[in-house]
Amino acid sequence: MPNDTLTTELEELRDTLAQRQRTANSLAAALKGTTASLGKASRALQEYTDQASADGAALAQARERLAPGAASLGLKDEVVDPLLPELRREVKGLQDAIGALKNAAGALRGDVVDVILLEHAYRTLQADGLRSRVRDAALDALLPRIEEELQQAQQALGATFGQALRAAIADLGIELRGRPPRFEIGRFELNTNFVTRRASLSYGKDVVAQRVPLSIKAVVGAYQSAAKAIMGRNEDGKRWVEQFYQAWQFALRKRDSSTQRANIVDCYFELVLLRQSRGFRAAPSKNGLTEYSRPQFAYDFFEFTNRNRQDYKGLYAVAHGATKSQTDSADKSFWIVEGDGPFDGRYIADVTFSEGT
Repeated sequence: MPNDTLTTELEELRDTLAQRQRTANSLAAALKGTTASLGKASRALQEYTDQASADGAALAQARERLAPGAASLGLKDEVVDPLLPELRREVKGLQDAIGALKNAAGALRGDVVDVILLEHAYRTLQADGLRSRVRDAALDALLPRIEEELQQAQQALGATFGQALRAAIADLGIELRGRPPRFEIGRFELNTNFVTRRASLSYGKDVVAQRVPLSIKAVVGAYQSAAKAIMGRNEDGKRWVEQFYQAWQFALRKRDSSTQRANIVDCYFELVLLRQSRGFRAAPSKNGLTEYSRPQFAYDFFEFTNRNRQDYKGLYAVAHGATKSQTDSADKSFWIVEGDGPFDGRYIADVTFSEGT
């Protein structure tokens, strides 16, 4: 339902700023006209002096005051030149504010708030550069109310989208969790942006699809493609653990560590190389690369070291949690999903192999 009170206040402020803009433009024109008039008067006086026979006191005083470099002509350097750039910046800021206020009022006027138009207007109005040029207390007071309307509109739009997505995901036998703008689809997180009309999909904390069009069909399609690419592969667990053990050994040798702990990211890179064909190893090329993504590795790691635990010659991989500093870098740790949701897991930094059951 339209917020008539806020809309009216936005329009009133727009009119006030428009009057300020007209006044500033008039002052700028007057200042430029003043310097032009002084210059014209100085030149005319010089011509008159050259032609006049009289040289009275009044004429002498006028020549002194209007002579180049005199105090009166200092008006340009001391007043006009410093003030005009400030006026131009203010006029530009007022122009931007007037346009944004018009858009904000228009976005709120309909039965359904235009989220995109209101978001763009709000971003323009709350920018520090514009506010420093406009310097208006009424605008500062209205910004929190515009932001509140924007949040409510986004929540309403998100709720409508969420209901439709929940039904579509339920048809796949999955329960949609979360609330806009963030949803959980099994082990995946969907982050929606109703202003850009785009979404991103992540497996755990690794993005697998960016700029997904914000439609039910596109989102469901992106999820199904990602789920198939990560969880729908026919990976041989025994073979995977054997290669991972080799990757772990290579990582240990390169790190020249005195312990038996190898960084999981180093192990991942070594495993990617081990999965390549002989042809690629002989002549590496982008076209010949067999892709093995971080999300695929994260899924396989938990699958074959925990859920469906596999050994290599009686040795089992053991995961070691990451420190706080390691969790801040994708080069030092992996987020491993260990449950049914994207945030049901932990950061792993190092791996060892040990005997066990």
